[in-house]
Amino acid sequence: MMSRKRRFDGVSGTLTNFLGKPTKWVCVSLFAALVVFPLYWLLTSAIKYEADYLASPPVLVPTRATLRNFVTIFTQDGVGRGLYNSLVVTLVATALAVLFGSLAAYALTRGDLGRKTRGFFAFWFLLQKMYPAIATAIPIYLVMRQLHLIDTKTALIILNTSFNFPMVIWLMMGFFQEVPKAIEESGMIDGCSMARRFFLLVLPVVKPGLIASSILTFVGTWNEFLFAAILSVRKAKTLPAIIAGFITDRGLEWGPMAATGVTIIVPVFILVWLLQKDFVQGLTLGSVKG
Repeated sequence: MMSRKRRFDGVSGTLTNFLGKPTKWVCVSLFAALVVFPLYWLLTSAIKYEADYLASPPVLVPTRATLRNFVTIFTQDGVGRGLYNSLVVTLVATALAVLFGSLAAYALTRGDLGRKTRGFFAFWFLLQKMYPAIATAIPIYLVMRQLHLIDTKTALIILNTSFNFPMVIWLMMGFFQEVPKAIEESGMIDGCSMARRFFLLVLPVVKPGLIASSILTFVGTWNEFLFAAILSVRKAKTLPAIIAGFITDRGLEWGPMAATGVTIIVPVFILVWLLQKDFVQGLTLGSVKG
C-alpha cells in the first residue's frame, strides 16, 4: 500500500515539476469551465425570456429573468406527472435491483463455486451491461404489448430493474469477497439463520457498495430514454420522454426544454451531494477479484 502511495506521489510530483503550478491551475480552471458552462447555460436558458434565448448573438449574461417556463411545463406540458412517474419508476427499480442483485451477488460469492467460475459469472454480468439496449427494443415491445403493459409504469420498472441487475451483481460481488468469513461464522455460532446473517451482519459491512450501486442504478434509471419513449404513450411518460416532446415541427422550444432539463438534474444533484462521500468510497473499494 505504501509503495503504491509513493508511486502516486512520485507521478504527481513529476507532473507538477513538468507543468509548473501556474500551468496546472490554468488546466484545472479550463476543464472546470468546460464542465460548468453547459450547466450555467441550461440554467440561464430556463429563466430567459423567449426574445433572449432566441437572440443572435446569444445573450450570455441575462439582465432579466422569468419563471414563466417553469410555470408552463408544470401547468401545460405534463411535467408534474412525468416527475411523479420518474420518481416511482426510479425508486422502485433501484430498490428491486439493489435488493435482489445483492442477494444474487452474495450467493455467487459465498456459494460452492470455483475461482474461475466466479470470474466467468462476473465477466458475463459485465458483458450484459455493455450490449446495446436497442437490440432488444422490438422483442421487448412485442412482449409488453402481449402482456398489456404498454403505457404502464410496471413495464418501465421491470425493464429498468432487469437492465441494472447485472451491474449491481458485478459491483457487489467485489464487496462481498472483502467481507471476512469470521463475521458470518460468529453469527452461526450464535444461531443466526442465513437470512439474518445476510441482513444483520453482512449488509452493514458493505454499506458503501450498497450506496454506490444504488446511486448508479438511480441515475441510470432516471436518465433512461429509449424504453420510456417506446413503451409510454401518455400516462406513463417519464421526464426524459417528455423533454423529447419539445422538439416539434415548428422548431425547438428552448425555454420549456431547458426548464425541464433543470427539473431532471435537481434530484440527481441533491442525491449525489448528500451521499458523495460514501459513493466515492464505494467506487474505490469495490473491485471483483478473480
